[in-house]
Amino acid sequence: MSIYGVWTGATVSTGIALVALLAAAMFRWRMLIPNEVPDVRVTLILPLTGYLPNIEILFDALFRQTLRPVRLIITVESYDDPAYDRVTRLREGYPQLNFDVVVAGLSDERAQKCTNLLAAFAVLTDDDRYIVCLDGDIDPQPWWLAALVAPLARGQADIVNGYRWQLPRAVSLAMVIGAAIDRAIATLPRPGCFRLLWGGSLAMTRQALESLNPEAVLSQAMTEDLLFADRAYDIGLRVITRRALRVPTPLELQLLPLWQFARRQYQLIRMYRSGPWLFAFSVCTADLLARLYLIATMIIADGSSRWIAIHTLLALGILGSLATDVRRRIGLRLGFADRPGFALATHAAVWSTISIAAFHTSAVWASFLYSPVVWATVQYEVDNKGRVVQARRSRHV
Repeated sequence: MSIYGVWTGATVSTGIALVALLAAAMFRWRMLIPNEVPDVRVTLILPLTGYLPNIEILFDALFRQTLRPVRLIITVESYDDPAYDRVTRLREGYPQLNFDVVVAGLSDERAQKCTNLLAAFAVLTDDDRYIVCLDGDIDPQPWWLAALVAPLARGQADIVNGYRWQLPRAVSLAMVIGAAIDRAIATLPRPGCFRLLWGGSLAMTRQALESLNPEAVLSQAMTEDLLFADRAYDIGLRVITRRALRVPTPLELQLLPLWQFARRQYQLIRMYRSGPWLFAFSVCTADLLARLYLIATMIIADGSSRWIAIHTLLALGILGSLATDVRRRIGLRLGFADRPGFALATHAAVWSTISIAAFHTSAVWASFLYSPVVWATVQYEVDNKGRVVQARRSRHV
């Protein structure tokens, strides 16, 4: 092991860890919790599929909002979708939410979520002036909707969005790794040149929605948010991503489903955002290789090379633990705390040196082949321009 190689590995790995720590610290320092409640009428659009075992969590959260939505449009793919029976049975339990159920119909031309959204857009009326699209697995804070819509109501933005904040339901290796990776991503800067939107909490004015021309933009699309972002920036819409809108998202996945989810996310990014994908690929690969080289040096080499490797690995553990604690404090500021023992398990994963890095990098590498894409019960074949060309469906499980 050459001394040059050891110093290179040390510089790369500690540099990446230091940037992640500084990004988290800056995020926490600049984050303000909003308290404004605009006096506007808001319509929610919620595409759903499957058995929805925890949908009451979201419905209860919507009922607690300081800005109460006036209309909720739920879209499902078909009458045979278990989501249809599930939400229609919930009508009696949540009469105050005033929701309609729209059956979109099956489509092999685009991702089913995009088809569901288009069906919801088609039933909007002139009274639906502020539109919010959301995911069915979030558990938003009571001030979530007000914070999402306030910049629109003030005339400061045309589109407002946030990002998820994973909340593990238990302490396990999968949930520790998943939360550690996604929280690190959640605290990174989002420069406008990356053109990123998150469909899990996406608010826009009715005029902005019409300007996006969703029927054309979502033709053969695998995802709505990245294509909406492209269109929004191309036509000059004002887009805001609010730091405080890190929306609690319960995490309850085993290791393989979590890896498949991560791979699919990177597949979508590679299709529509080659720049950010290449950045993630380069950083993750460099970090993992540097850590592996340092571990090998610590085991095999002797003298100054081994000394540098040992101290670098110690530094990486310290930097990772500091970043973990900053993110824990961000969660507390946002209004939620981790389960007992989760922070300790995350620190242990950080000090293991490569477990998180190896998982993350493998998902990015696997996304290099971005077809097929498996989403819910559908396997999509996608061409080299990110257009859906075929969809194969299986039964809901």
